[in-house]
Amino acid sequence: MTAPAAHHPEASSPPEASAPTTSWGSPLVISMWLLIVVAVVMGPLDISSGAPKMTVGLDSTVACKLLVAGLASMLGLYAVLTSTATRQTLMTLPSVAIITILLLAGLATPIAISSTSLPTTLINFGYLMFTVTALLTLKLRGVGLALLAGVTVTCSIALSLWFFVPSYGVFPELLEGGLIVKRLSGTAHPNAVGRAMMLGLILTLYFYRTDVLPALPTGVLVGMFTLAAYLTLSRTAMVAGAAGVVILYLDVIFSRAGILAMSFAVVLGICGVTTIYMQGDEDRFIDKILTKFSKSGNAEEITSGTGRSEIWAKAASLIGNRPIIGHGFNAAPTLMIDHSQATHNAVLQATLAAGIIGGVLMFGLMAWNVYLVTSSNALLIRALAALIVIASLAEDAVLETFPGPLTIAFFVCSVYPVMVTAPNSQPGTESRSIAGLAGDAA
Repeated sequence: MTAPAAHHPEASSPPEASAPTTSWGSPLVISMWLLIVVAVVMGPLDISSGAPKMTVGLDSTVACKLLVAGLASMLGLYAVLTSTATRQTLMTLPSVAIITILLLAGLATPIAISSTSLPTTLINFGYLMFTVTALLTLKLRGVGLALLAGVTVTCSIALSLWFFVPSYGVFPELLEGGLIVKRLSGTAHPNAVGRAMMLGLILTLYFYRTDVLPALPTGVLVGMFTLAAYLTLSRTAMVAGAAGVVILYLDVIFSRAGILAMSFAVVLGICGVTTIYMQGDEDRFIDKILTKFSKSGNAEEITSGTGRSEIWAKAASLIGNRPIIGHGFNAAPTLMIDHSQATHNAVLQATLAAGIIGGVLMFGLMAWNVYLVTSSNALLIRALAALIVIASLAEDAVLETFPGPLTIAFFVCSVYPVMVTAPNSQPGTESRSIAGLAGDAA
């Protein structure tokens, strides 16, 4: 893999020269950008007191989410009807794989466990169309800045509730033995908030590296996202975010100074481990390390995968009951009520909802994102793909009921490298496309 430039690593995968010129002064473009920001904030939004069970019902918050999803779907559908580039992008393999998963989950509607399965299918399809439209109109940088603005709002709300309204900002998680651990939630489940914070951290550092963000706001945002992520105690999110940051700075890490620093750290580590083994304290040392990373202070929590193995076994048994048709979306909160109400794995989630074919397609999409980590020409795509893949190993990180920041980022990473611009066209030739209208409106 060719390392990007030291401080200007921006690179784009699809050619943008033939795409219609976008005017940022256009009301349509501004509205589309703001719609992404609102979608990022509203998608996972669930401000509540205590640690309620995961349910989906019609209330004012859900009504607002439906309104946002409806607006996004309308824009996406209009682009599909009027833009050749949008239609062709939706016919690429990653897009077809996502659409097929949604279609298979939709076919399970007559026997779906949850009545929200079909709406979830339609909402995710609407957001996929909208994401493609936004990428063609705002380009990767515009969509990335909108994602950053959205997660910044989420972070501000979550931290404010944590410090000033703890009854809504603190998620009391009950662990084995009656131990209660306080985790930051505020706007959603701590795991969802943690993933959003790591996404924000990666976007902040990326835009700093590409000279979009100055040093002062970068420092403030990095501090906010890091603090919020730590308070969520979401280890999966933090590991995934760290992987994304490493990919983002891979060129620095493999520079002469980076290799020297790593070599020095390895030497110190070897000396320390050797000393511990010579004293015969290795078992106590390993147990102490595992204890530090556990929420409960019990090393067994880590060695058992924090209960994931039992959850995955339960999910597999449920999949075995309906291997072909699937249970539809949002089946886990009902079928796995005694197992954290989630499969805690993106492939298992897709398989439970859409059957084995859906699971195979999701596995293929994750493999595609793994490939992008090392092969995409766009640095931001490489970093976000790393975050998405690792987060999806232990969480239902994508294809949410109302797509949040990571689902939108998943659509972006999957589609952007194969995005199709108008063939053999000059700026503005697709005059009735979304991007063309944006240029005309200036």
